[in-house]
Amino acid sequence: MNLAFPEDLPLTGPFRYPWMFIRLILLILALNVALIYLKKYISLKGSVKETRMHAAWFWLFLGVAGMVFWFLYADLYATTFTVRYHFFQLGYVAGSTGCLFFMYYIEQLVYVMRYRIFTVLFGIIYVVFLVITALAYFIEISRFVQNFATYFWIPIAGLSFKYLYKINRLSFGKYRSWSVFVILGFAVIIFGYLGSTDAILVTLGLGAGTASLLLQIGGVVLTAWYSFKLPSWKELEWKNSIDSLYVIYHGGVFAYEYDFGKGATEANLGSRSVTVSMLEASRFLLDEAMKTGELKIIDFKNKKIYFESGEYITVIMVTNVQLDTLNFLMRKICQEFERAFASVLPDWNGDSEVFAPATSLIGRILS
Repeated sequence: MNLAFPEDLPLTGPFRYPWMFIRLILLILALNVALIYLKKYISLKGSVKETRMHAAWFWLFLGVAGMVFWFLYADLYATTFTVRYHFFQLGYVAGSTGCLFFMYYIEQLVYVMRYRIFTVLFGIIYVVFLVITALAYFIEISRFVQNFATYFWIPIAGLSFKYLYKINRLSFGKYRSWSVFVILGFAVIIFGYLGSTDAILVTLGLGAGTASLLLQIGGVVLTAWYSFKLPSWKELEWKNSIDSLYVIYHGGVFAYEYDFGKGATEANLGSRSVTVSMLEASRFLLDEAMKTGELKIIDFKNKKIYFESGEYITVIMVTNVQLDTLNFLMRKICQEFERAFASVLPDWNGDSEVFAPATSLIGRILS
């Protein structure tokens, strides 16, 4: 019975089959998540929900799957340290390749990074790593390669947390909560990976290593589940899609127009003309919308008109695209507007000046 692993190879005894099954589960899980993201990337290409992050997550989870596969094979079937470390090096190459493309696709998102600093730096480190990995087949530097590969998590974690922090700041409602869970899941994966290294196995034993593998499974599940729910880059750039915002008092009377600070340029005058035309064309639908609240959006090819009805008002937003984020903002604006002017709206006399404070109110919601 082998309890001195990784000092004695291969892994035998009571931990062999649990390790095999746990790592197989981790491998299948990571590979399935990668394939789901690949399918999303291909099927959603060209749609509103298209995002380069599908490609980024595909490469990351594919790299994790490749790393787990070679680690599994090394621990269960390698008979010498040299052979084991050679298999580990293949795993490091798989993992680092996935990380490189993960960074590349993340940095294509302008709202995350203006310049591809992480990709360039990690690319240089990646080339150096490939060189020393090749050298490890001729000279004994396997432990150095293992330690060097561990440091890959520093830039990948840094960029990932920056991306998720940006999502947290730019998104609203449920998206903000989901980004926190992805950050937590990513941290759990890294912690689990570090806990399964040889340094921890030698110090704390196979029990700690097994617990670390289970942590990795939990981290992959948490990261995958909530990363599926994260908004696309178009959702995060919702500010650029809003053209106009109006508040209409029940009965069809314009009560308020939010100023987006665009000024009266020729382009804006033309845009306002289009807006008025679309509102005029949809006038016959407006009454029903204000009575029932069932009409939520009208699609005019290049323009979308959102409707959100409250007790006394209907908020109308004209945008370029249809986004889930805008649905949330519409509800929020309608609720906050009626709450702020609860004493005015029941007997409003038609004076729009009383709604002047709404500019700061709506501006705070949209900020």
